Amino acid sequence: MTPAHRLDRQEHSLDALLAALGLTCAPPDDDPRVTALAARHPHYPQYHRIGHKRQTAYRALAADRALTRAHEREVLTALVHDDDPSSPRWLAAALVTAVGARRLQEHLLTVLATGTPYERACAAGAWHWADADPGDPRYRAAITRSGE
Repeated sequence: MTPAHRLDRQEHSLDALLAALGLTCAPPDDDPRVTALAARHPHYPQYHRIGHKRQTAYRALAADRALTRAHEREVLTALVHDDDPSSPRWLAAALVTAVGARRLQEHLLTVLATGTPYERACAAGAWHWADADPGDPRYRAAITRSGE
């Protein structure tokens, strides 16, 4: 999967989450830093937009546990469409606070067992942010089965 395709999936899942939450996010289009970085990294404007969308969702979710619980599925979907090594921590933190680490871990194990290869890779990366033990035998078995 190309970087552009991965970013498109990530942005689409965040757009769905924001829509479910009733939020909009419009990062400024005229940021000269983004323009300068785009000259060297053509995907940077989309990456930048995704960061704004993730933080918009996170601020709303962190402020309202009930909102996070009500939209747990959409939050999890956005989480397992984020293959960045560190950014999943934001949505994982909101889920851990609202539904608990064990429940998030169970969701991630389900994705590792049934998700697409991309979702499985994202779930494996999010495991760390779910306050989970990388030596957990359930996780090790799921990673082995999924071919990660």
